[in-house]
Amino acid sequence: MQPGLQVIGQIEALVRVEEGDTGSDYFDARDTFVGLQGDFGMARIGYFDTPMKKVRSRTDFFGDKIGDARNIVSGGGVSLDKRFRNGIHYQSPVFSNLTVDVHYSTNDATGSTPQNENDAISSSITYSADGLLVMLAYERQNQLDDAQGNAVATPSGLRLGTRYKLNDSWQLAAFYQQTKNFSGGDRDAWGLGLGYKLGAYDLSAQYYQAESADVSDSDASMLALGVDRALNKSLSFYAAVAMTDNADRANFNVSAGGHGKRLTITPGADPVALSFGTIYKF
Repeated sequence: MQPGLQVIGQIEALVRVEEGDTGSDYFDARDTFVGLQGDFGMARIGYFDTPMKKVRSRTDFFGDKIGDARNIVSGGGVSLDKRFRNGIHYQSPVFSNLTVDVHYSTNDATGSTPQNENDAISSSITYSADGLLVMLAYERQNQLDDAQGNAVATPSGLRLGTRYKLNDSWQLAAFYQQTKNFSGGDRDAWGLGLGYKLGAYDLSAQYYQAESADVSDSDASMLALGVDRALNKSLSFYAAVAMTDNADRANFNVSAGGHGKRLTITPGADPVALSFGTIYKF
């Protein structure tokens, strides 16, 4: 093997154990890959987050909690926070604080296909320097024709996200998304986030808005507030409250995304959620 060239790999899975008569234990695959890393950049194959998904995850102050930005930006039929099946990913070396990512799936569906009609591509360009992160991503998800053989419009999306560390205490984030041809119709969404460190406590707040799509009165907004308390490098506790305001024809969630407790929301309902938890990092 050439000097400086490394073999990289990871196997990650989620194990969820739920108690009670209605609980359902399950295993879920997460970022799993093998690849090479060196002066040329990084190349991987496997099943892992797309560059598009990372724009949201790196600007989201409530990732995997209630108030997760996915309640808004992945609601209304939009599906941009994915892990591609059969993925091939290349990340360039850093050049003038810029990094380019290209992630292609030969078939982002279960089973196999000789026509290669379920392929998808996700790409991004990232700038990172002096506490400032700016990411721009584009994704296209090709689909098979419908049961009658008619061509299906190709879903696609554009995301712009930025996060800025002003100092040791303050962080700001902003997010914009434009989507086309998903099941809920064409829709824009945006969000703002704020983080403040007060000793051992991390305070956070974010507001996200989904505009109306092809159907009027299908917009929604979400506000989330939270506090984290770190006891040491491994153990922390958190509390969060989030609320979603749905228009008459909208049914966006408040606890979906990474939190795992997906409520059934009727159109026009305004869900509110409160959560306490602990995180231990091995």
